[in-house]
Amino acid sequence: MARHRLATALILGLASYGAALLAQPAPQPDASAYAWAESCRKCHEPIYKAWEKTKHSTALDRLSSADQQKECIGCHVTGPKSRIEEGRTVVNRGVQCEACHGAAAVHAADPTVKTGLTKVPGAAVCESCHSDKGPHFKGFFYGAMAGLSHRVS
Repeated sequence: MARHRLATALILGLASYGAALLAQPAPQPDASAYAWAESCRKCHEPIYKAWEKTKHSTALDRLSSADQQKECIGCHVTGPKSRIEEGRTVVNRGVQCEACHGAAAVHAADPTVKTGLTKVPGAAVCESCHSDKGPHFKGFFYGAMAGLSHRVS
């Protein structure tokens, strides 16, 4: 009987610990690891120009001021899940290169360094935002959409 109570207490304790872990906010990415889209533009002009015409580049503009104060902002900015401002400019505005391909401050400083970068992000990267957690979600099919993110014509 004592073993049963101990096992029950252990299970309940682990469940409480797991719930506490889930309730904690995810750690914020370090903004200093990001170079931001303008830095990418210097070497990747055609891709930058194509991205600039997409909804990803203007994703933050789709949120009201009130929604920009909520967790919604996390899918509408790059890096930390809040506005990063330099003067009057929101440098992480929109779903920039680094949101999909990885933080690239080191790469921007030395283009031969590609550690931590992903050329073609997997479905999970896209689906972390393109999911039913968004109020206007109408379905997302990675295989059909991946090539549309910034086609260079």
